[in-house]
Amino acid sequence: MASQQDTKTVTAQAFYKHDETGYEKKRVREHIVAITKDAATGRVIQAVDLGPNIVTDKGDLYYAQRGAVETPTHTFNKGMMVVAKSYTITVASGGKTATFGKFVGLGGTYTGRQSFASGYPKTADSDTDNTGRTVDAVTYKRVYSTSQANYTIRAIGISRFNGATSSSGQLLSYKTLTAAQFIQKTSSMTLTVYINHTFLGV
Repeated sequence: MASQQDTKTVTAQAFYKHDETGYEKKRVREHIVAITKDAATGRVIQAVDLGPNIVTDKGDLYYAQRGAVETPTHTFNKGMMVVAKSYTITVASGGKTATFGKFVGLGGTYTGRQSFASGYPKTADSDTDNTGRTVDAVTYKRVYSTSQANYTIRAIGISRFNGATSSSGQLLSYKTLTAAQFIQKTSSMTLTVYINHTFLGV
């Protein structure tokens, strides 16, 4: 187990805001947790509580269709986790029309885009490393191996399966990280990313 000195923890604030304006009373709370570990020893190197991300217009539609027991236009439940060197935000839309094509730097063979861990997405996640889990949250998870996503990670999201362009690369959600939240991933580390979407009835 890592000592307090071994682990770097960054906590995000204001989970109920998409941005600094805070004008929107949210019905979905998003919470991302990322953990890097020494691959040889399992020691936690960095645990980053990243707070909220943005659920896109396509993501809103997906959840509405699932709630109505309709066939989703975009099957994000069979999608992929994305960790990238950066993301180009579409400011005019508030990021709600974001697509995969705006991610920059995913490794030479797209190692930053990977399928979800077996059994995910799921509700009531039992993984105790996932500090954002709740009984009414849906959790998406990916464990990146030592050969995947070895760069400084500044953006995280969920895309449809193998999405790669503006036309076929719809996103469920995404987040750009602040400098204090950047994740330095190397070939001696594994990285586990959890994205939790909690549905609020108020």
